[in-house]
Amino acid sequence: MKTRQPLTWLRQGFLLALTVALSCCQKSPVDPSRPQTPTVVRIMDKEYPVRLIGQQQWTVSNYAGPGGRAYRPGDEKPAYGRYYSLAEARAVTLPAGWRLPTLQDYRRLVQQQGVVLTNDRAMGQEAIKTLASTTNWRSIAGTNASGFDAQPAGYSFQESDPQDGNIAEFWTAEGHSISIQESAAGKAHSLLFYSTSDSAAYRFPLRFVRTEF
Repeated sequence: MKTRQPLTWLRQGFLLALTVALSCCQKSPVDPSRPQTPTVVRIMDKEYPVRLIGQQQWTVSNYAGPGGRAYRPGDEKPAYGRYYSLAEARAVTLPAGWRLPTLQDYRRLVQQQGVVLTNDRAMGQEAIKTLASTTNWRSIAGTNASGFDAQPAGYSFQESDPQDGNIAEFWTAEGHSISIQESAAGKAHSLLFYSTSDSAAYRFPLRFVRTEF
């Protein structure tokens, strides 16, 4: 005859098994010291998507806040945002930690994607496509593997309508610009930094960066 176990022993065994099961199912606590990467940032009452690229947090859509110039009144392209003079770009009020990118910020961004710069130029390198959007380019779609999503919005000069489709260009804090371009033959992208774009006649789209978080 099988010996029956006392009820108290069975109860203790059940409680022990239940305790082990519950402890295995508990989630690990969130480490409060680890910075959490935001997915959006609010700038002037509008939210913009954010992506961590390397050690930098970038807004990954063009700014469309107050001021600036529309793409073409009555024929908007929301992905292009608006076009700003340098003075307007520097006057944008940003949340703590965010700023207009410097030349060095953009150098870090492109080099993190494998783009090799020579005298602040990269000609016909496949890695440039990782920064370019998959849409709106005339001849060569980017891969946007970085998530930066550079749209070929072009720029405005002397209040002219932007000529889009083959250039993605952005202001830097120093008053220069970074430009991703389709080649004239439409076979490859090139990347250049321009040092003479601080004329009040130019208007470029804007992106923002955060490196201390």
